[in-house]
Amino acid sequence: MSLIEFGLTVLVAAVCGLLGQFLTGYSRGGCPMAFLAGFAGAFAGPWAAARLEWQEPFILPVGPVEYPLITSAAGALVLVVLANLATRKRKF
Repeated sequence: MSLIEFGLTVLVAAVCGLLGQFLTGYSRGGCPMAFLAGFAGAFAGPWAAARLEWQEPFILPVGPVEYPLITSAAGALVLVVLANLATRKRKF
């Protein structure tokens, strides 16, 4: 994997994570949390879709790597929702 492909991988993961945070309205942790949710969602979403035998409607090809965007964003969304449920905001 070249440096450009790695950079695009990070960018795609960040966008998926930010989309997950935007759809839930939960943004604790800022950009680092979005990156983590995007990377974890990039693995969890396509894995769950494969188990449920769903097909990816939109795949982004970058060099030899193909990114399933919809299922990655859905995986990030689920992970952000779980993080939101696990942590409660303090009221002062």
